[in-house]
Amino acid sequence: MVYSRTEHTPLLNGDAAPKAEPTNNTVRYAAGAVVFALGLFAVVSFQSTALPMTTVSLGQDAAGGGGAGGGLASAEADRRTAAAQAALAAQTARNAEEAKEKADAIYAEANAEAEKLQKLAVQARKDYEIAKGDNAVDGDTATSGIQQLEDEALSADAKLTTVTATYEAARTTYQNSTDKIVVLTKELDDAKAATAAAQAKFDAAAATADAATAKANELSKAAEDLNAQSQADKAVGEEKIAEAASRADAVAAAADKARAAEIVAAKANKAKADAEDALNAAKLFQKTAQESLDSENARNKVLAATSNQAEQDMIQQSHVTALAKTAAADAKAVSESEFYNSSTFTSKMEDAAKKAEEKAAIAATIAATRQEEANDAATAAQAAADANEIAQSQLSLAEAQVKVEERKIAAARNLIAAGPAPGPAAAKAKVN
Repeated sequence: MVYSRTEHTPLLNGDAAPKAEPTNNTVRYAAGAVVFALGLFAVVSFQSTALPMTTVSLGQDAAGGGGAGGGLASAEADRRTAAAQAALAAQTARNAEEAKEKADAIYAEANAEAEKLQKLAVQARKDYEIAKGDNAVDGDTATSGIQQLEDEALSADAKLTTVTATYEAARTTYQNSTDKIVVLTKELDDAKAATAAAQAKFDAAAATADAATAKANELSKAAEDLNAQSQADKAVGEEKIAEAASRADAVAAAADKARAAEIVAAKANKAKADAEDALNAAKLFQKTAQESLDSENARNKVLAATSNQAEQDMIQQSHVTALAKTAAADAKAVSESEFYNSSTFTSKMEDAAKKAEEKAAIAATIAATRQEEANDAATAAQAAADANEIAQSQLSLAEAQVKVEERKIAAARNLIAAGPAPGPAAAKAKVN
């Protein structure tokens, strides 16, 4: 909406901006407050600009001249000023009236909402009081003869907890044994494979050692035989030095060859012994793995039976506990269902009453605020209407003064057009 103008943009009746339609209470309340504030500001602004009109002397020109033309010009200027101020005052009054109507509508809506919520809050409180009385009656009539059943159910449940723990321990032990059997089986398979590999390695080392030993024995015997033959030869002692040296070299070469074969045979036998030790260790590990697996298999059978029995005990106790709990729950439901339902309903009714009272209090506060805004808007509208009446009266005075000046000018022109007044002879001649 338009509430003021500049001296270069006169305010016309059609210059008001279209009003926005709020979409909810919050927007309407905020819009009403803004409209009221702007309307009050416009009225004060208008009054501050309209007051100087009371000091204008109609019928006088700007320079203070008293001539007919000067009086009309001054009156026309006063009329134009008064017309502009009257247009502004009229628009301001319309805007203020619209702000008042909007504030009244917002207040009426808020007040209606507050009254409605207040009635609902009163009714909700009455409903809660009735429900509270009914709940007290239901509480008095509720029975308490289910304590023994609840104690039996609690005892059965405690026993179920113990039986379940026993089963879980037995089942865990059995499962661990089963898992261990898998591991021991794998270890036995690995031990068998290691034993087979050690056996193959020992067989190869034994064959090599036996061959090397046989070769060393053969070469040693050959060296001994050669040595004995060489010493027993009749030529020994009689042969030439070169022949003796050659004979000695042959015996030494045979001895060296036999010694080398013995060294090879010793190494081969050492490897054979090592391979035999590894084979014996592998066999011992395989034997231990087999015994461990056999022992665990036997233990696993016992654990399986124990786990099976523990599970059966747990199932049976679970059945007993369920029956006990069901009996206690049924008895409790029969004896106290009405009381519990009544308590729940009463609690809901109390919550509903509190929420309704909270909403009513908030709505009452909003309505009071809207009423104050509507009162302020009414005051502003009345002030704008009074200012408009003054401006319209000033415009009427200015227009009347213009008409007076125009009549003066017309009268003067009529006198000039009529000319001098005729004498008696001229009047007589005109009559004849």
